[in-house]
Amino acid sequence: MQEMKFPQFHLFSNSSNSKTAFSNIDCYDDLKEIVKRALNAPDSYNLLFCGPPSSAKTQFLQGILDIRKDAVYFDATNMTNKILDVLEQKRPSIILIDEIEKASRVWLEKLLNFLESGHVKVDQQKKSYDFTIKSAKVFCTCNDIGRLSKPLQSRFKKVFLQRYSEE
Repeated sequence: MQEMKFPQFHLFSNSSNSKTAFSNIDCYDDLKEIVKRALNAPDSYNLLFCGPPSSAKTQFLQGILDIRKDAVYFDATNMTNKILDVLEQKRPSIILIDEIEKASRVWLEKLLNFLESGHVKVDQQKKSYDFTIKSAKVFCTCNDIGRLSKPLQSRFKKVFLQRYSEE
């Protein structure tokens, strides 16, 4: 997949203008448009926001939540098997994962399998999961892309954001 680099931006936390998706992010207009188009695309589309802390990655996920109330958000630093219950029950078309590189290898392997097929098949001691989510779109953030396997990286369109600066 093609990689894109975006320049620095400025964050404004409280805008007096009417609130819209991504209103807390100044600049990145091209990326905002890409995200909106991806959300409306009929096919699966996976986007990985890469960059250091304070580069608007999580704000993009929050903006997606503002646009799509059917999206589900997970923090990879706190992923548990309950996530499988949520995915099985809700079968969301939009899945958001913050700081994906902090998930365990087991979860990253499950995610790779899901991104390849749209199918979740997990056998655990207490419960088995076997379901499909068709045309799901997955949006993730990542501080350190080097911690993700090359096969997993290949499942995403990657965008690289720069750290926020006062300039």
